[in-house]
Amino acid sequence: MNIEGIKNIITKGGLKFTHQRMVIYNAIAEAKNHPTAEHVFEQIKSDNPSISLGTVYKTLDTFVTAGIIQKFVDNKGVMRFDGILEAHSHLYCKKTNEISDYKNAELEALLTKFFDKNQIEDFDIDEISIVIKGQKL
Repeated sequence: MNIEGIKNIITKGGLKFTHQRMVIYNAIAEAKNHPTAEHVFEQIKSDNPSISLGTVYKTLDTFVTAGIIQKFVDNKGVMRFDGILEAHSHLYCKKTNEISDYKNAELEALLTKFFDKNQIEDFDIDEISIVIKGQKL
């Protein structure tokens, strides 16, 4: 993703655009494995030695609050981050603990149609996402 694209996303989230935010957001946007804060820090620290792990944590939380990334807890209780906000599901490899995105418009439509028809009492659904567990071959 280019700098202008990142700047647009950050500022549309109501945040000031800074070099640190740009670097951290770019690491999330380029990641394919839903990284932890520690993974983001490891990825950026050699080119950005002034950024601390604490800054990465605070910035990621700020991004979540601004609605420009998502966070979730994996099966091992580890906090992970995802730069894709559109409805999508995930593939979880039990062998490697890797998490990858799985987008399938037909599946998303089926899930939406199912829950439109079978609403959950006293519960307002914002989004539907599933985790498909297995192993990479």
